[in-house]
Amino acid sequence: MPQTTIALLAGVQSVSDDLHEAAAADGATAWQRFWTITLPQLRPVIIAITTLDLIWNFNSFGLVYVLTLGGPGHSTELPMLFAYNEAFKYGQFGYASALGDAMVVVIACVLVFYLWGRLKETSA
Repeated sequence: MPQTTIALLAGVQSVSDDLHEAAAADGATAWQRFWTITLPQLRPVIIAITTLDLIWNFNSFGLVYVLTLGGPGHSTELPMLFAYNEAFKYGQFGYASALGDAMVVVIACVLVFYLWGRLKETSA
């Protein structure tokens, strides 16, 4: 997840040093400065990266299929691979189609909550 690391690094670098200096002058510990200054400033970045990572990992079919085929014991079987197996391994095309529709709904709900949070954040 290099994009996650780079986005978080950019977010940390964008936090103003003046806020940390003022908190340190008021006697805040490093842990208190992290919880009250750094983490709230990183909230938009964390929300965006978490949402994108969820969508990317939810649909990462090819890598898991090529490396493990969902095994051992279905431990690496993702929803997309499960739907693929139901359709092409077991012949349950209707069930696999319903699973695909459900996955689209889940991702759409995640995006709606993400966009709602972002719009609420920018209007405040």
